[in-house]
Amino acid sequence: MRSDIIEKLVSVGLTEEEIRKKIEEKKKEVEGLLTEEGILSIIASEYGITLENEVEKLKIEDIVDGLKDVNITAKVLAVYPVKELEGNKKVANISIGDETGKIRLTLWNEQCDYLSEIKRDDVIDIVGAISKKGMKDTELSLGYKGKIIVNPEGKKITLEKKEPSRKDINELKKGDRYTEIRGTVVKLYRLRIYEGCPHCFRRVEFKDEKKYCNSCNKFVESIYIPICEIGVDDSTGYIKCILFGNVAEELLGKEGGELYSSLSELSKKTYSLKKAEEEFIFENFYYLLGKEVLMSGRVEDNEFLGLEFRVYALKKFDELKEAYNILEGME
Repeated sequence: MRSDIIEKLVSVGLTEEEIRKKIEEKKKEVEGLLTEEGILSIIASEYGITLENEVEKLKIEDIVDGLKDVNITAKVLAVYPVKELEGNKKVANISIGDETGKIRLTLWNEQCDYLSEIKRDDVIDIVGAISKKGMKDTELSLGYKGKIIVNPEGKKITLEKKEPSRKDINELKKGDRYTEIRGTVVKLYRLRIYEGCPHCFRRVEFKDEKKYCNSCNKFVESIYIPICEIGVDDSTGYIKCILFGNVAEELLGKEGGELYSSLSELSKKTYSLKKAEEEFIFENFYYLLGKEVLMSGRVEDNEFLGLEFRVYALKKFDELKEAYNILEGME
């Protein structure tokens, strides 16, 4: 496929020497994060070259911010519910992965109809996607003329499942990723909610009396994104845990819009928003105190507060597995 891309670049007027120079320039720009084939695909995209029938030309590790006409084959890791937005619009997210990593794919309006065909563990060809920087990582959106082919004939993806490593809280250190902790909720700090962009989840602002995302550089239909802060203890230590977006909604059992409406009412009765956020989580979710939780995520170092656990996912208890873990610890 490398030679095919070079031929197409030559056909639009580039010499092989110019192509080699552009490859070296792009290598420096991405600091070694992409394969040469991935770099060639980016250069082709910049020259408006569509690589038809080459759905596997990019791997997830090759995807960086700003690509157009991204074609990849991936396995479906999770399918999230469709969210209804103002103006009869709707949005849905799919988590997908291949042997090089995972990424979020966003579908809009009629594209959400694909969810009736897609389920976890399906293999999908994604044709004509666009990449952009999200709040945490690079994400994909299906382009206006993009399409999804579900379970294309002859294509399989086998993922090596990377299980998070279980650690006691006193073992956690800055930079730990794919880490799992089990503990008891012993403190409810606050529940923050902001209006964010449904594409990149960054905060929106008002512009010409409409919601505008500076990151995406366009007007958007905003969504309410909750950030829940709790304290967890496992008898070896204590850590503050931050749950964002869908994960926070799962813990609280309510969607961001509903939480925002209730919090707004309370904020009218208190002298500060922070005070309302603290009172709201305690008054409405006090039953979480004493709840045992199993969470996976990463450890970050807050300059002022020390270590914090950023939660990727809440996990269900496997009672048999937990019993074996206890027995192993007693040996």
